[in-house]
Amino acid sequence: MEKLRALLRQTEFQVLLVFVCLVLFGWPVVSFGDVERLEVMFLYLFTAWAIVILVLFLVCRSQEITTQTEKRGTEQN
Repeated sequence: MEKLRALLRQTEFQVLLVFVCLVLFGWPVVSFGDVERLEVMFLYLFTAWAIVILVLFLVCRSQEITTQTEKRGTEQN
């Protein structure tokens, strides 16, 4: 679990997340040509949106844990 927190705290991972979001949400919107696939596109967009929100929540929680740990360290000194 600590390895995941360390990964989520890295700036490089957060920049990668921005580019992944650009690809996830940019590519399908451009190729909206098929009206028959509209339900699938709707499901795809909301599923991707939910996953991105979950990852952003985890990034936020990892930052909060780091801040709380730093505060405890300065209070003990």
